Amino acid sequence: MELKSTVSIFFNDIVNFFKGGRVLGVDIGTVSIKIAELSKKSGALILKNYGFLEKSDYLERGNEAIQTSSLKLVEKDVADLIKILLKEIKPKTKIAFASIPAFSVFSTVFEMPLLSYQETAKVVNFQARQYVPLPISEVTLEWIKTQEFENKYGQRRQRILVIAFPNEIIRKYKNIFKMSGLTLNAIEVDGFSYVRALMNSSSPPTLFIDIGAESTTFAVAEGAILQYLGQTDYGGASFTQAIARSLDITPKRAEEIKKRRGLVGGASDYELSTVILPFLDVIIQEGTRVIAEYERLYGKKIKRFILVGGSAGLAGIESYVSNQLGLDAEQPLLFANVKYPANLEPIAKSLSETLTLAIGSALRGFV
Repeated sequence: MELKSTVSIFFNDIVNFFKGGRVLGVDIGTVSIKIAELSKKSGALILKNYGFLEKSDYLERGNEAIQTSSLKLVEKDVADLIKILLKEIKPKTKIAFASIPAFSVFSTVFEMPLLSYQETAKVVNFQARQYVPLPISEVTLEWIKTQEFENKYGQRRQRILVIAFPNEIIRKYKNIFKMSGLTLNAIEVDGFSYVRALMNSSSPPTLFIDIGAESTTFAVAEGAILQYLGQTDYGGASFTQAIARSLDITPKRAEEIKKRRGLVGGASDYELSTVILPFLDVIIQEGTRVIAEYERLYGKKIKRFILVGGSAGLAGIESYVSNQLGLDAEQPLLFANVKYPANLEPIAKSLSETLTLAIGSALRGFV
């Protein structure tokens, strides 16, 4: 097996590799699908089109989610949803790049002597067998060198982030895009899309927290390099279900209340926040573990975080997470390097939270 240091799986059966024009970034989440269409003109990246589709029935029936860590993708169903969205937004390209959730892959970080690329590849292939819970023949391994350093004995060392993509997931994604009428050029784990969309070479160590519907992804990056991944099976749906049980209302109604009130408000909202916070605290606890593990491995402090995903816009959540983690909240500047039509200005902040993965994936086509 050949190991690459790109941590994006490019498909060799693509005849016409994308080199310019327009491209789609596709984010298949737990309960939603988001698509962003980017173009490049005179060196400028431009958001030409976007759209998203969310399944509301998952609130009543958990098995209606698109995918979770325990619920696998049904290829035809997902392809049908993508086709519905494509029919709505009518993109002018079929070239696509996609991100996949962290819960769909296995990842680990380990250190080793600083070796040549070829020697590193051999060691990674051997070492990965200790960490991947599937036979190596059933996964595609990708790796990236995240850090070079000198240990206390004066030896040159390196840290390696390894991502193992189950071959079954790769096959499903290829089939889904083929059935959707799109040409899938590459897939990558979502953390790399965050970094590409929101980081630059001078960015300090940053914790990304993507609170999706059914799970939360944590990613830590410094500069433009992803260095650590984490994940927990708690998300925004846990908040919704807690509200529904507490107020004895339907999950759909609870979702509406959650989005309208968030974590802040007057005295009448006190009960609501106390219902949500225990579940948010579980997510924050995992974030604390990720921070501690990253700082132990890399010997560097994380001082800021960026909140993205469906729950990022809840009133009060950013301030609460900041206080609990002791980190500064950084706004996701998704459009620092991507232009957009003037009529989108009123919703630019919201789009920065919801389109991060889709735009980050699309940007893969221009690097």
